[in-house]
Amino acid sequence: MGVVVMALAGCSRTEESPAPVVAAPPPAPAKPAKVAPPKPAELTHVTIKAIGMYCEESCPIAVRTAFADIPVIYELGFDLANESVFVSYDASLGPAKEVTKPMLAAIKSVGFDPWLAKESWPPDAAVQVVKR
Repeated sequence: MGVVVMALAGCSRTEESPAPVVAAPPPAPAKPAKVAPPKPAELTHVTIKAIGMYCEESCPIAVRTAFADIPVIYELGFDLANESVFVSYDASLGPAKEVTKPMLAAIKSVGFDPWLAKESWPPDAAVQVVKR
């Protein structure tokens, strides 16, 4: 009987025993703040037609998503009434016909029929454009 009592006494907790310490999980790493790219010395503005882009919400989202992997875009805007996308990029990157090729492919990949309409924006485009 003495052995059983000793086993129970060895397992019992006394008031002097410290409570077990549970380590808190480490804090989640903070996401770095998205920093806007510096404004290029000179911007090239292009208007891209995207036939079929007329819905207010999902069409711009689809194009923005398609453009996510194209880092050269500095500003982006939409004119859904005219099925147009306004883009600006660093002019030092080259001629619009070359620089816009990946943009046209990205727009086509989300279901619109794109082409480079002109190497400028209409006068009222600036109110529809935001920095990326």
